[in-house]
Amino acid sequence: MIATATIESLRKKDAVAQKKIFEQYGSFLYRIAYRYVRDRMTAEDLVVDSFLKIFDGAPTFRFESLRSFEAWMKKIVVNESLMLLRKQANFHLMPESEAIEIPVDETALDAISSDEIYQLIANLPDGYRTIFNLFAIEGYSHKEIAEKLNINEGTSKSQLNHARKLLQKKILLMNKNHGREEIL
Repeated sequence: MIATATIESLRKKDAVAQKKIFEQYGSFLYRIAYRYVRDRMTAEDLVVDSFLKIFDGAPTFRFESLRSFEAWMKKIVVNESLMLLRKQANFHLMPESEAIEIPVDETALDAISSDEIYQLIANLPDGYRTIFNLFAIEGYSHKEIAEKLNINEGTSKSQLNHARKLLQKKILLMNKNHGREEIL
């Protein structure tokens, strides 16, 4: 765990503190970037760019706690990932008119492992995966997602519902293939 003194040293642009922060949080931030871009080298580049922003911004950011520091770093990585995705135009978003609520069978997840769930999410189409990550994992509201991605709130809702429906279909298929259909 990083000590408050290390963060204070980071604020003074201390190279030893920068190294400690990188070693402590590098793989954590990499996993976040990879969750969005699904390419190892691109995720590594995003982490490097994010650390540069973290190191440059540390002297002016007010850290209330270790948790706020970690949240701030995570937000930088998410924003860097989203900026890249927007530049690459990797989103295949559904129109707002299709933003209907789709019921999801919440019990379907009980029969599969977290690694299997992670793989299913990772294999979603880019737009679905990005919005699912922002909403379900990062905890952003549809309004915040819409602002970050420059889309309508309804589009965010639609993408999330389509992602959930696709995940549900894949989970049901996985359960059926594993002989677990009686659980559902």
